Amino acid sequence: MILWQRRIQGFGRGVKMKRSSIAVVITVAFALFGAVAVAQRTGGYREIDKADEGAVAAAEFAVKDQSEKKELAYKLVSVAKAETQTVAGINYRLCLKVSYQKQGEDEETNEFVQVVVFRSLQKEYSLTSWSEEACSKDGDPDLQTF
Repeated sequence: MILWQRRIQGFGRGVKMKRSSIAVVITVAFALFGAVAVAQRTGGYREIDKADEGAVAAAEFAVKDQSEKKELAYKLVSVAKAETQTVAGINYRLCLKVSYQKQGEDEETNEFVQVVVFRSLQKEYSLTSWSEEACSKDGDPDLQTF
């Protein structure tokens, strides 16, 4: 009788271990699938290489277009961060370091700007936004984020 009770108690411990193991596996699985879903959300921006051909072309277009609008000669210094969003075409959300020279001043001014450039399916570009502000959430130009 005692041996039989020990077997039943041992069996109960095994069942508890199996249940907790299954719970851990399910929790990990949901966490992984959730992370993948966030990273691959439809219509969301995804980071791309700053040297990406499309990002550089969009950056150059933005600088040229803004120069014409402001009648100021902006120069592209660098692309600090680049993201794309696929829509009916492509939105490029970029953090750019640009320089320009104000009239009557000898030195160039450098600043970071946030821009969004839309490239249509016909490969035509349009500047959607140009914001003269730091590209980081905390104002740190070395940590470029949106």
